[in-house]
Amino acid sequence: MNRLFLRNAKVLDVERLEIYEADVLLEGEIIRRMAPEGELKVEGLKKNQVVDLQGKFLAPGLIDAHLHIESSMLTPVEFAYAAIVHGTTAIFVDPHEIANVRKEGIQLFIDLAEKVPLDLYVGIPSCVPATSLEDAGDTVTLADIKRLLENPRAYGLAEMMNFPGIIHGFGDARDRVNLAFDRGKLVDGHAPMISGQDLVTYITNGKNDGVIRIMSDHESTSYEEALEKSKAGVYVALRYGSASKDLEKILPGLIRNRDSLERVMLCSDDLEARELVTDGHLDRTVKRARELILANSRLNLEQATLASLRLATYNPGKYFSRFFKLLHATPIGAIRPGYRANLVVFKDLKDLQVELVLVRGRIAAKAGKVLAKGKKLALKTWLHTVNIGKVFQPEDFAIKAEGEGLRKVNVIEVIPNSVLTKKLALEVPVTGGELKADPKNDLAKIAVIERHHATGKFSVGLVKGLGIRKGAVACTVGHDSHNLMVAGVDDQALADCVNKLAKTGGGMIAVHKGKAVFHSLEVAGLMSLKSAKQVANSYQKVKLAAKKLGTPLDNIFMTLSFLALPVIPELKITDRGLVDVNQFKFIELIEG
Repeated sequence: MNRLFLRNAKVLDVERLEIYEADVLLEGEIIRRMAPEGELKVEGLKKNQVVDLQGKFLAPGLIDAHLHIESSMLTPVEFAYAAIVHGTTAIFVDPHEIANVRKEGIQLFIDLAEKVPLDLYVGIPSCVPATSLEDAGDTVTLADIKRLLENPRAYGLAEMMNFPGIIHGFGDARDRVNLAFDRGKLVDGHAPMISGQDLVTYITNGKNDGVIRIMSDHESTSYEEALEKSKAGVYVALRYGSASKDLEKILPGLIRNRDSLERVMLCSDDLEARELVTDGHLDRTVKRARELILANSRLNLEQATLASLRLATYNPGKYFSRFFKLLHATPIGAIRPGYRANLVVFKDLKDLQVELVLVRGRIAAKAGKVLAKGKKLALKTWLHTVNIGKVFQPEDFAIKAEGEGLRKVNVIEVIPNSVLTKKLALEVPVTGGELKADPKNDLAKIAVIERHHATGKFSVGLVKGLGIRKGAVACTVGHDSHNLMVAGVDDQALADCVNKLAKTGGGMIAVHKGKAVFHSLEVAGLMSLKSAKQVANSYQKVKLAAKKLGTPLDNIFMTLSFLALPVIPELKITDRGLVDVNQFKFIELIEG
């Protein structure tokens, strides 16, 4: 049995919110014994089994409560290598991005969980496709969910995005929730702006009996929304990723009003590789949470550090305890005997610099280096998944309109740094029988092309707020069905973007006057085989190329990818047309 004796540690007790000096004995995967410094006598240890922490700070390993690895554009193995050096020891992932390309991707993630240096658990995607308003590459059925839930790596049902189906009882959405809940597993929620009786109906899975079956939510965008959900008994995961940083909007209110943080935890949701490499993973989120706590309370640095760490350790550990109890597995999220020895050593409290990371009682990373890496991945069957069935021409993007003069048009308005959009009704001039892009008024064309089965389906609309003044951008990342997304003000550039992505197997591209900057995502059109640093550098180049087209957005590709997600208000576009999310139905581009 593996044994490790950690001496002279300053233990960060995130359960009791205190710091004390102790020696800690690890045996196998668990914390076996703890005692005040110098009082723990252990016989038979070899020299390499004793680690003197010299007064450094020992904390539970950090837990990401909700994550889509595909959004980093890294494979699960490369993501784990990049995250573990920042103190992350457990991630709970929802692979619905790759499942929307092919549902075999769920099993792929489960299999890869055995190859990563941290604890990786998989939520079974609940909504593939996310809605009936788009065409995905595959369908995850009730039978698929039942089969996949039997795997011990499956913690439960991933975010139930079909909130209309749960609230109003149509389709088999409620059956999917019952399937996971009745097996003793977890059900993650997705309830943007849902409140009042609708919230009660949603979290009880339509039964309104006080039993919470949909147990978490990471979609809150305001203090009031998060507080209502928390008081209703839901665990609220505060996002601090690349697409959304709702932590900033919510945590200050919770702290100022001294609301209970018992059911509040942290998550990344969507995090790009460059932020992961340059800024960190949950360690940077903990530090930001601490800054917000210090700014909105009278706590000192020590107290604020413990409070922020609790959100990334003890609280998510409690949330996932239902799953671990079902497996008769050791719990995570705290430092005490009987808990899993997932630990992180910080050099000091001020900078929270990670020096050592332990997973299941073994040192997994040290001083920013992963100590053991696995073999290269065999992902040949996941290459060349872009299939649009034709070569696109500029005229394919023409928006025909009868007559002359102004026409009332439904336009998507981008909200900077948010996955929410607004529905605009604008008067747009008809020129030569067409509605054209108008870069002077920040009006671009946007199209979504079905890219899995060459069905020939695609739709074209108009979007305001991208700031494109010339050329076009495109990507094969388009939440959640991951069809091919393209936006721009030049029909030739739109066609060039689409054809390049179809030929190469996917990625992101910026084109102007025939010149292209390309970021390859060869694995399912979503992920790269390269390392985190390589992906970060390539991604930065294509984002800078997009900036030269005029966009003021820091990450136009992240914004673009969410414009096809018809479960987040108000107006979105899929390969089938414009979707009014509030009404959950298609609407015409041109009214009347």
